[in-house]
Amino acid sequence: MLNRFVTNPEKVISSNLILYVFAMDIGDSSLCPIGILGEGSFGQVFLCRSNSIDHNYVCVKRIVIRKAKSEVRMLMDEIYIISQLKHPSIIRFIRSFVFDGTVNIVMEFASKGTLRDIINANCNRRPAVAKQIFKSFIYEILLGLEYLHIRHIIHKDLKPENILVDNGNNFKIADFGISTIHSSNKQGKGLIGTFLYMAPEIMKGERYEFKSDVWSLGCILYEMCYGLSPFQHAKNVDDLKCLILTSHYKSSINTMSNYYGTEWCCLCKKMLIYNPRKRVSLYNIVTFSAKIAVSYYNNYFKYMYITS
Repeated sequence: MLNRFVTNPEKVISSNLILYVFAMDIGDSSLCPIGILGEGSFGQVFLCRSNSIDHNYVCVKRIVIRKAKSEVRMLMDEIYIISQLKHPSIIRFIRSFVFDGTVNIVMEFASKGTLRDIINANCNRRPAVAKQIFKSFIYEILLGLEYLHIRHIIHKDLKPENILVDNGNNFKIADFGISTIHSSNKQGKGLIGTFLYMAPEIMKGERYEFKSDVWSLGCILYEMCYGLSPFQHAKNVDDLKCLILTSHYKSSINTMSNYYGTEWCCLCKKMLIYNPRKRVSLYNIVTFSAKIAVSYYNNYFKYMYITS
């Protein structure tokens, strides 16, 4: 696994953690490839130096274009969605281009890796993620999620790997490859997303809704505290269904109050309620207590100041 905690990309290229690609033509003369940050079935993610953005570093997500219409449609949806978003808690889209049978999405580079890296580095501690870092995370991600939901966008794949950390230690939502724009007439169904963070209604083949993202956030909160998923023993979707129905994880959430306080302990339980109609909403989270509301709106007005 490639280490994504890169505070100085220039130093990392001399290690074996990032592969050399200097001779590669990435298809854009303003981008100088430095290395590969990750690979997957979709293609590769490159670290590049941009000659057109004050020589800053950027990520280029390169997707191989296949014949399947569904894949092309999903790719077009991802580009459309991220091109419309501008928020400090969401990874910034810069541009996209087509080259040699691939579509390339140029995005902001988050130099300190992912929330997954933070959890893995401290998984044997309790809490795995320190309270101060947790507080920064929760309010920044709530702001980002609210921004998405107001625009009728359901992320569908919230997980620690898709929460990036920039050089200023700000948390940012990334990877909109399976996100959809929600409407009352057309709502996505089907098993899409990482199953350990998948809401029960999705496993039952029901439609996605905004509270499906809330379930995923609850799973992330649990993992930040305990260093592991509440459903870590599930090997497949059927196992996961059984673990959720037995609600074995609820008793362990009680000790979260020792680390993050009684409010977030209670809210984590409410995020992981099986029935989405009874599950807490983003609005209910923000207004759960005066303390949470004040902290949330302090972050909100800080965001307004940054973007004004």
